[in-house]
Amino acid sequence: MTRRGAELLAIGSELLEPGRVDTNGSYLSRHLGERGIEVRYRTVVGDSVDDLTEAFRVAMARCGLVIATGGLGPTVDDLTREAVAGLLGLRLIEDEKIFAGIESRFRRYGLAMPPSNRRQAQVPEGAEVLPNPHGTAPGLRLVAGETTVVLLPGVPAEMKAIFEGSVLPGLPETGERFMYRVLKIAGLPESEVDHRLAAVHRGAAGVSWTILAAPGQVEIHLREKVRTGGTPDGIERLDREIGETLGIHLFGRDEQTPGEVLGGLLLRAGQTVAVAESLTGGTIARRIAAVPGASRYFKGGAVCYSDGAKVKLAGVRPETLAEKTAVSPEVAVEMAEGIRASLMADWGLSATGLAGPGGGEGGRQAGTVILGLAGPGVSLSREMLLPGDRGIIQERTALLAMDLLRRALEGGAP
Repeated sequence: MTRRGAELLAIGSELLEPGRVDTNGSYLSRHLGERGIEVRYRTVVGDSVDDLTEAFRVAMARCGLVIATGGLGPTVDDLTREAVAGLLGLRLIEDEKIFAGIESRFRRYGLAMPPSNRRQAQVPEGAEVLPNPHGTAPGLRLVAGETTVVLLPGVPAEMKAIFEGSVLPGLPETGERFMYRVLKIAGLPESEVDHRLAAVHRGAAGVSWTILAAPGQVEIHLREKVRTGGTPDGIERLDREIGETLGIHLFGRDEQTPGEVLGGLLLRAGQTVAVAESLTGGTIARRIAAVPGASRYFKGGAVCYSDGAKVKLAGVRPETLAEKTAVSPEVAVEMAEGIRASLMADWGLSATGLAGPGGGEGGRQAGTVILGLAGPGVSLSREMLLPGDRGIIQERTALLAMDLLRRALEGGAP
């Protein structure tokens, strides 16, 4: 591979719509990096032959490896084969073996093959066919001058199977690899994290550093190129320095979720938790219960949206609600204490507040959040004002509540 690096093309007009994310590109970037192949560009392109042709032309002119995902299906908007063949001046030829395999797959499930699936047996002349063990669209590999072009299906399970089985083994050994680490921080805004770590960042020679804001947390992404078989000494050093600087604010690494971190701490302490939720509507419970094995430490929870539910399910006193209103530190504490007692848990965790968009009693603003925590020797509340729409406020509140308990379990100031 004489041209430098790789470009990834994510194909499909749906990927240009709000809310759709190219997860295939993230997967491929990591696995190519582990081979020492730097991904220099990632492009998303819609289902237009002209746009696809231009995207492939540009990618092939600047990178030695181009991997495209998507556009290999049977429908009229699956145009990747046509675009590549047209750009390279190649005929599309029906591959009898692929066609027979598609027919056989449909028969195996007792179905007649739709005529449109015949398109998936078309192959640019001279292309290598890469078997797809999970679907009907095979992958394809072509060499055009100094560039290798790989076409993969967009369905993640199919893409991964072909990449790992037929593409990854044939990639050149560079003698180097990129190694990665993500450090996850809670309780500090992005600007404050950046300020506190300024001196550490200045000493990050040889390690690329990106700081990102995510809902309820800040992430630092580190990347280092090392010799194959070597260790990421720079990443390890920065990890230590960041941990020493941020202390308890650093809660996890890489794929660890707040729920996994909290669950691990509860298991090690031999303790349990129960939750009472108002504005989060069960989001805290969902995040805790999403971790396999959560039944060992999660007693359960109650969604106490109305005042009556707060009284009946979480043991809040009616007089507290009447005097202080539902959005108050006193109610948050009583919710935590009540759910802890009723479910016989070591810890009770609660959330009340106003997710918005409108304000509420006592002139409180939308985004007002009050957390409650009750446990061994602990009974407290934390009030804050969060930005964002209703969904963002609910998710951030859930993460902040879990982090409140994490800090208590780690012996820090909740």
